Amino acid sequence: MTNPFLQCIDLEGKWTLLLDFSNAFNSISREKMFEEVRARIPSMAAWLECCYGAQPLLHLGEHTILSRCGVQQGDPLGPLSFALALHPIVERINREVPDLQINAWYLDDGTLVGTADELNTALRIVEEDGPSRGLRLNRGKSLLYIPEDATFPFNPLPPEIPAVRSGFDLLGSPIGPRRHCEATMLKRVEKVQEILERLPDLQDTQMETTILRSCLALPKVSFALRSCPPHHIRNASSVFDSSMREALSEFAGGPLPPWSWQKASLPAALGGLGIRSATIHAPACYIGSLDQSRELVARILRRTPATTRHLDPALQDLAKSTGREDWTSIEEVDVPLRQCNLSKAIDQAVFDGICATAPDTRFRALALSSSIPHAGDWLNVIPSSALGLHLLDREFRLCLQYWLGLRMMEEGTRCSVCQAVADPFGDHQIGCGGNGDRIHRHDSLRDALYSAAQSAALAPRREVPSLIPESRSRPADIFLPNWKRGQPAALDVTVISTLQQLTIAGASATKGHALVVGEERKMKAHAEACRSVGVSFIPLVVESIGGWSERAADTIKSFGRLMGQRLGIPSADSTTHLFQRLSINLWRGHAAMWIRRFPIKSAVVDEWSNYY
Repeated sequence: MTNPFLQCIDLEGKWTLLLDFSNAFNSISREKMFEEVRARIPSMAAWLECCYGAQPLLHLGEHTILSRCGVQQGDPLGPLSFALALHPIVERINREVPDLQINAWYLDDGTLVGTADELNTALRIVEEDGPSRGLRLNRGKSLLYIPEDATFPFNPLPPEIPAVRSGFDLLGSPIGPRRHCEATMLKRVEKVQEILERLPDLQDTQMETTILRSCLALPKVSFALRSCPPHHIRNASSVFDSSMREALSEFAGGPLPPWSWQKASLPAALGGLGIRSATIHAPACYIGSLDQSRELVARILRRTPATTRHLDPALQDLAKSTGREDWTSIEEVDVPLRQCNLSKAIDQAVFDGICATAPDTRFRALALSSSIPHAGDWLNVIPSSALGLHLLDREFRLCLQYWLGLRMMEEGTRCSVCQAVADPFGDHQIGCGGNGDRIHRHDSLRDALYSAAQSAALAPRREVPSLIPESRSRPADIFLPNWKRGQPAALDVTVISTLQQLTIAGASATKGHALVVGEERKMKAHAEACRSVGVSFIPLVVESIGGWSERAADTIKSFGRLMGQRLGIPSADSTTHLFQRLSINLWRGHAAMWIRRFPIKSAVVDEWSNYY
């Protein structure tokens, strides 16, 4: 609805009239509703008259009144019935005032754009025909918008209707000069800030982060970004982004450097947190909205819409955000003009940027590895202890720090298990072999997959001995007696540390390099021996950052699909949950290793121990 107004409100001699009825839904005439339904949707008439034909008693204290008019709140047919009763008024305005630029209604909210004479005529029609349909115009709550540069500075309508020149809100979207759009957006940002201040009261960092990503980040302002020209709300968008960054810094336990903040602004699939920047994504939202509403705008305006003057600045911002300086016109944009596609182009540009500006090979390897499919599944879970998808506050905070490349300890700190000098980013701790924590992490992944195989009725066996004659090796963490093509299979789960010295150089150059190394190592050790006894060997390799090898991902998807078929739930849901459970188990294992190896208070270790 807002986009047509950007085509009309600044035309010479045109004004915008917003109409408001008094208690419209409770006063609409049921007789007129029945009359219009019989004429336009006769198949619905009998049911509607059955629902509203009687006059039930309404009790108010000692008084009893009859329910004779209006539609019931919550009735699915209520909005349609109301719109049908109102429609003859809209049609008469179209007939008698055909030159109105806009005659658009959203239920009881009417919006007209035209000259003073056209608006006065339309107003007379509304006040003539409305009362017989139970609709009485509330002049005091109606509004006339006169653009600041209009040649007639006076109110051309009855004086009871207030006039404004500073802008107005249409269905929640600010329309008018830049300062009005900015002020409206800032009010919304202030409300978000109030909620952000209360988030720590939950005392659950995983839950706080989930609410921030899903409810308080870009989704909270996406409507405004779609309906307001980006350059009109640039300052407010910047304030909003600063608020998101401050909140995330609180969750992570310290300020976020620019590289980490850029990484956090990426979706989880590209190694971020999904807290997208309103400033950067505003042009994608606005241009996508313009394109997707083009046909609707043409129907409302009854003509092909002209290119709005706000498009060029938005396109310039989009070209800058995507690094596509060749996008100087809409025709040159070589991706579909939908918000999701344009935002993906922006995300890819940001991802390429953090890879190019990574401080060293470790950070570049971290960026590439965290964008491997399923690496970020732990961030997409619903934090539920009952489903095994919840992390303790300390656990989640440590995982968040590692994911964003933040320092987790001081330089020169020694590992409390092996006494080696550990790096400040936590890489040593999740590769340290002391204390049996690596085995515990491995077993948690194996057990989750074993449980999934049981649910899929695959008759799995765990840690099968003597699979290879005259050998003490156990290549089957999970043995499936009847896998693909009826052949038994040995599944071997292995976690490879992405940022270890052996793989970090390759991981910084090629995404998934560590997976290739881990898979080749396992295949060399067990594939031939398993083949000799007629068993398929399937290494299930996962990087410490969370990404699974292609072979492992295909196997897990097969488990998920079979689970869904057996349990009678959508295969997509069972597969997603399985990947999320595995991801949470992996990162919970990381957290345990960090907690046991950091020089921290024993109470924190006790808290983790009690969790299990």
